Amino acid sequence: MKTIYLMLILLVSVLSIHTSQAQTRVTFTYDENGNRDSRIILKSATIPFDSLQAKQAEKPLDDKVGLQKTRIYPNPTKGMLRIDFPALGDQQPIIRVFDPSGKLIVQKTALSSGNEIDLSAHPSGFYIMTIQIGMEKKEWKIIKE
Repeated sequence: MKTIYLMLILLVSVLSIHTSQAQTRVTFTYDENGNRDSRIILKSATIPFDSLQAKQAEKPLDDKVGLQKTRIYPNPTKGMLRIDFPALGDQQPIIRVFDPSGKLIVQKTALSSGNEIDLSAHPSGFYIMTIQIGMEKKEWKIIKE
């Protein structure tokens, strides 16, 4: 009886480890001539919502693209996502948002230090946002509630 019980516990633990690993999917974007423009790597995974991670998700995301400081908030968002560039200068960041299938849904050139992306017309879920400044490019996972 103990052997069966231990084998059952082992089987459940192996299955839970196997199903909790993220699945990676690669998609490509193309320009109007059919040339591959960029590659996007999407990883699907579950997001645990314990109290510490929920508090961290409410904070603005401060990061850099190259030398340019960037602030993204709120994430998760209910629709309006704000992207701030404190010292934009003569640089023109290109902001792109992709849906879970890799389809480009928003493309915007940031002309000012404060920019808003409206995701309210799109369904809840996760999106990938990329910001490109010159040759530097960075991507973030955006969650829409």
